[in-house]
Amino acid sequence: MIERSIQKDSVIPFYHQLKEILRDQISNRTFKPHQQIPSEPELQKMYGLSRATIRKAIDGLVREGLIYRLHGKGTYVAEPRDRQSITLDYFTENMRSLGFSPTTIVLQSTLLSEVDPELWQKLGLDQDEQVVCVKRLRYLDGEEILVATSYLPAYLCPGLESQELTGSLYETLAELYNVAPSWGEDFIEPVIITGEDAKHLKAEPGSPALLVERHAYTADNDLVEVCYSLIRGDKAKFYLKHNG
Repeated sequence: MIERSIQKDSVIPFYHQLKEILRDQISNRTFKPHQQIPSEPELQKMYGLSRATIRKAIDGLVREGLIYRLHGKGTYVAEPRDRQSITLDYFTENMRSLGFSPTTIVLQSTLLSEVDPELWQKLGLDQDEQVVCVKRLRYLDGEEILVATSYLPAYLCPGLESQELTGSLYETLAELYNVAPSWGEDFIEPVIITGEDAKHLKAEPGSPALLVERHAYTADNDLVEVCYSLIRGDKAKFYLKHNG
């Protein structure tokens, strides 16, 4: 089953070599969707690497969505998704360039010690690591448009929850923490607005909306943020250009 081995004299980090080996095995269907991959101790024996190195490689593949963990059961190959990578834009600058007047109210900015296990997994964190949660209500020309809830690894941006966050979150990350989101992936699905979000958006409960889940990465492919943006359905419009 092992087609490639770790090159111990290479300048390429061991964890990156292992990531590429596993990525190839997923691509050539050595491991098929929802099939369990070898455990961390098994990978240690197979490749002669430390537990920390194995964990770093696995965490990287989890962040990329190629594999997923089931607590107490193991790590499995994810179902392939058609994804479109996008260049990150900045809400405030982008909306101003279109002639709108954007404003933001911070609804919540806090440090969390407990979140949904799936979110910890998406962020590539252990369950004893803290997460910064920033929930903001965003307006265009004084009208409520969307509620954005961002989750970020606390170790990347200590004290972020105490910062002024009515402007660009990405600019704050770059200026204060030298963390620069460079690219991302958006997953879009139709939903309905319920509960508190309906009140924030001045929308009828049960009315349509779009939920955009964004994973933002640095140029080195380190995950910076998982953000859930709930956009009023009567104000949402997406444009995609397809080249033949």
